[in-house]
Amino acid sequence: MADDDILRPYKCTVHIALPSNRYAHHLKDVVSVDQEISDKVVKSFSVGRVASAPAAADAATDHGTTAEDGIVQDDDDCGGDGGGDMRVLQIKFEATDAKMLRVSMSTTYDTINVALKCFQEFGE
Repeated sequence: MADDDILRPYKCTVHIALPSNRYAHHLKDVVSVDQEISDKVVKSFSVGRVASAPAAADAATDHGTTAEDGIVQDDDDCGGDGGGDMRVLQIKFEATDAKMLRVSMSTTYDTINVALKCFQEFGE
């Protein structure tokens, strides 16, 4: 059975606002290294920026696509701070059962916690 054929009805999306695009990409690099132990859980990562409701449509045409939750996904990897907007790491979890979703999210949060403490202590 292929990975895409597995039914994963349990889903959760987490948005983590960070002070800069660089921090968001560093955190994405840190947490995306570890693969899940089994195919019961799939994680996907993207970096975007928070878009205000009226500006979301304009931002979508300028920088990427806008999700329903107001996060604009960057199509490019520009190094700026997007005019002062917070950078957002988006992590999407999909799992075959609730326990696997919880375990995967918990492990990811632990990794994020360690990475953010390192960023705070040592800088970017």
